[in-house]
Amino acid sequence: MASRVGSAGLFSISAPFGFLSLAFWANRMQTLYYLLYLPSVLAEPVMIGLILLAAGCSHLNILMIARCFAWKETPGGYLGIVRTLGSAVSFLFLLAGLFAVLMKGIVLMMGYVDIVHHILFPALHATLFGILLLCACVYLARLGMEKTVRFAIVAFVGTIWVTFLYVPFAFPPAAEYRHLLPLLPEHMPKGDWQTFLTIWAAFSGPEYMLALPKEAVDAKKLKTALISANAFTAFEYIFFFVICLTFYGSDYLQRQDLPIVDLIRYIQLPFAERLEMILIPAYAISVVYVVAILLLYAAGAIQCLARSRLSEGRAPFWLAFLMMLLLTWMAGRWIWPDEWKAKEWITWLSWLDASTYTVLPFGFFLLGWITIRRKWRVRHAGGSS
Repeated sequence: MASRVGSAGLFSISAPFGFLSLAFWANRMQTLYYLLYLPSVLAEPVMIGLILLAAGCSHLNILMIARCFAWKETPGGYLGIVRTLGSAVSFLFLLAGLFAVLMKGIVLMMGYVDIVHHILFPALHATLFGILLLCACVYLARLGMEKTVRFAIVAFVGTIWVTFLYVPFAFPPAAEYRHLLPLLPEHMPKGDWQTFLTIWAAFSGPEYMLALPKEAVDAKKLKTALISANAFTAFEYIFFFVICLTFYGSDYLQRQDLPIVDLIRYIQLPFAERLEMILIPAYAISVVYVVAILLLYAAGAIQCLARSRLSEGRAPFWLAFLMMLLLTWMAGRWIWPDEWKAKEWITWLSWLDASTYTVLPFGFFLLGWITIRRKWRVRHAGGSS
């Protein structure tokens, strides 16, 4: 039986999300942008082991996220966070969350706009295209949290087919398997901890589910969905890394900014040319989906900061849109025209994603565990007396 959960308006959810919606949401959040440039950051064959290590650590985070939804004592929603942390700490927490989702949305969107600008339409004004893309995100987000989250199935199916076009690169004559050696190097590559930080950030995304009300998620389905999504994400990273490594070689791969995108030009089909005109726009589906989710989170944070979480109006949503519109215009005018500044912002996004994926699952898990221990002690003390 469907139950109405969540707050009114944009955030009303009539029934818990299904397995596919949760799994595809997590996968698109993880692989949206990191997949395009991660192979050039890794470059060395030994980094395959780091991907597996990061996937294992991410699995532990997923277990903590699923446990947070299974425990009744874990804070859920705005009121749960306020009861647990207090109003002052909750205000700072929501303010930091608003900054995080706005920054992530802008960097993801402008990073994609930069790809379209340099490869497909050099004459197109990047800022104008960024604003048009943001309008598409608003068109989806205005439908509300429930319909937007369930759009994950469309976003996944609309982009996953691109992966099959890269399969021929895994077989000779395109593949040079000698580039995969040595898997066990004589010495560790320099800056390996920074590389692991980037890989760890590439597995982030599931922590944003902690903002959902508990009634919107079935804890058992969530655990299975996130484990499946995490495993498939690891497979995608390893698959594309091996493809790029066997095609470019380690030395040349380090000189590529977007090796996955550049590989599109080498795909040969008997019935189609200039596949980048088709494949790059296909990624816009996932970009619109993820930014729409982040836009709704920004609206929710503004609503809670304004102490009007039960309001029927959509003023917080349009305020979040105006804030992201202003930031898009600023980024397109002063940041992304400078290649060095753009790369710096992408690096900051990696630090941000790595931080949120480390702090949020562990922090919510720790709060739930402390609350359970405290209630157990109170009950035990009452029974003894």
